[in-house]
Amino acid sequence: MSLHLDLKLTLLLIMTVSAFLPCPQNVKMTAIDMNYMLHWDWNYKHLENTVNFTAEYAFQYSEDETEPYKRACECSRESWCNFTCCKLCFSGRYWVRVRADAGPQHSNWTYINFIPDEDVLLSSPSIVNVMADIDVLTLTISKSVMSDQMKLKYRVQYWERRKPEQKHMKVYDSPHAPLISLTSRTEYCVQVSFVSQIYNKSSNYTSPQCVYTKGRPLVWQTILAMLCCILLLGTFLYMCHKFRRNSSVYIIPESILAFSSAPLLLELQEECYTIAHVISPAIPLTHTLKEQEHTPELQALQSICQWNDDSVQDSGFSSGLGS
Repeated sequence: MSLHLDLKLTLLLIMTVSAFLPCPQNVKMTAIDMNYMLHWDWNYKHLENTVNFTAEYAFQYSEDETEPYKRACECSRESWCNFTCCKLCFSGRYWVRVRADAGPQHSNWTYINFIPDEDVLLSSPSIVNVMADIDVLTLTISKSVMSDQMKLKYRVQYWERRKPEQKHMKVYDSPHAPLISLTSRTEYCVQVSFVSQIYNKSSNYTSPQCVYTKGRPLVWQTILAMLCCILLLGTFLYMCHKFRRNSSVYIIPESILAFSSAPLLLELQEECYTIAHVISPAIPLTHTLKEQEHTPELQALQSICQWNDDSVQDSGFSSGLGS
């Protein structure tokens, strides 16, 4: 009996403590593309203890059956919680809850139901490039991150800048959107948004971009351009002629231009030479110098031998020349 009494007192104490701490108000999920952010209001700044918040979510199979809750944020002092990192299924249904914590005190849970494919909002195109041509504007639109989750179309609204009340609209299946049959040399303004007909969703329009269309050149413009080209060409030729006349002319010396009869190169002459080698036999002298001085006969004999040797040499040289 005492055990049941203690349990009842404990539950009563918990309920009293929980009731003392108010729960978060105005809880809502802001979902843009695949970014999910849970927000709530908390206006109780006068509490003594620091207040933290806990946010959880659970996949809902049916109205009565759900998965166990998983924590998304815990001990957070901010009045928001980012659910983007939770990787929620785009076609699923979820229960989301949040409560306030102040030390041992806990507030009651505040619940909301979150269905991504119904609650998500589409963001506007991030980039729109506009190229102008003759009577045509070609738009290149960046794709949305939601293209993998749903089939999106591109809605283009355009008008003449001087006639903003006359707006026209076209829807394209691809991000390449040409606007044809426009007035040449006219300023047009365009803005683009995403559209999903299956989910009945559309994004906001982008900021208007105004561009002039091009046009074919007129006849008088062509003639004027040709005259300008002719004038520039004539001026250029005149300046070249004037520059050539004023520039100094280098005169080549007459000594270089005159024709010379003397050959510039000497002719090659052929010269022939005959070389004769004459070998004279050596006559040994067996007499001493003293004997030569006292023997005149021997000196005469040597002179005769020397003359004979010279004759032999001359005869050999002559015979060589003759041959």
